[in-house]
Order: sequence, then C-alpha cells, then structure tokens
Amino acid sequence: MKLYAEIDQFVESLAKAELPDDRSVNIYSETTRRENLSRWLRTFSDTPRSAIFVGEALGRDGGAITGIPFVSPHVLTTTQDHWSEFGSTTCYLLPEGEDATRRERTATRFWKHVPNSLNGLPRPLTWNIYPFWPFEFDENGNRRNRAPSRDEIELGSRWLERVVEMHPRSQVVAVGIMANKTLKSMGVEAQKIPHPSRGSDASLIAALEQVGKQLRV
Repeated sequence: MKLYAEIDQFVESLAKAELPDDRSVNIYSETTRRENLSRWLRTFSDTPRSAIFVGEALGRDGGAITGIPFVSPHVLTTTQDHWSEFGSTTCYLLPEGEDATRRERTATRFWKHVPNSLNGLPRPLTWNIYPFWPFEFDENGNRRNRAPSRDEIELGSRWLERVVEMHPRSQVVAVGIMANKTLKSMGVEAQKIPHPSRGSDASLIAALEQVGKQLRV
C-alpha cells in the first residue's frame, strides 16, 4: 500500500537523521524501536473522529525506550486498553535488556485517562515536536530529560509536518504549552490539553473529555 511505503520512508528518514549536537539521542538507530514506531503509524486510522496528540519530545523512561511517543515499557506491557493495543498480548516488543516494569509519569497519566475520554473513538496517534530524546546531565552525572531547543524544534518540524500531512482528516491536539506554540507557528489548528507530567488529574480529564466531545461532533 502507498501509505505503508510512505511510513517506511518516514521511519527510515528518522533513523538516518543527523541531530544538531550530542545533547540528544536518535533512538531510532535501534531496530526494535523502528519496528514499534512503524506498527504504531500503520495501525492508526485517519478519520474525522481520530486525534493526533503532539507533545514535546521523547522521555527517558518512556518513548526513548519503546520508540512510541507517550508509551513507557510499563504501559506497553500492562495497559488493558479497549483498542487492544497494549498489554500482555501486545504485538510491540521491548529492545533487548529493557525493564518491562519501567514507568513514566507522562505515559502513565496519559493512558490512564485517554481510553475513557475517547471511548468508542479510533485509537489516537501520539507524536512530538522533536521526535528524539533531548537530555542534560544532573549533578550526579546522570542523563535526564530537558525541553527541546529552538534548533531542535526547527529540525523536528519536518517530521511533524509529514505526520499531519499523512493524516489530513484527523484532528490535532497540542499537549502542553510548547507544542501549542509550535503548532500555531506552523499554521496547524489544534485543541490544547495540559501536559500529563504537570497539573492535576481533574484538569487533564476535563481537557481530554472536551477533545472527545469535539471528535464526536
């Protein structure tokens, strides 16, 4: 299929991307993460009732491990969603040596509330304005997440544009302030929800319910 060929080219372009400097990691140089992302894109249905959630960047304990934005190893292997995407029978794999119990706040809170808010709707797609893992060192010399820089966001926009172009019927949702500003600068209309790593469950649930309501119109 034409779309599958586009997705293959898209994922391959990510794998070959040259990043601005050594302060971020191209996690798609690893085969399992590329295969996970390919499946994630291929199994998404582009319809007027579908949502594309766009965040900032891959996280150390989430997408940087699985290759899927907003998805941690724990979500991948244990979440029982009504789309049958994750859980013990998932078709996704973890890279060799990774801990299946590893959690991430963003992924945990996102998938705790999204299935209920989007019940009866197609499985959402998740993406980021910078599709790699930007990091910095803490006081102990360990790598931790950081927000993407202006140059990184500019680089990431080429893939963000392609995600939106490949799914013209879907509605885009900005996850957090940075994603919202970036999408606006690109001329992409998007609803906005709080970033799951911040704020209360109540505010996140209310925003997600509004997204679900809009998709059902």
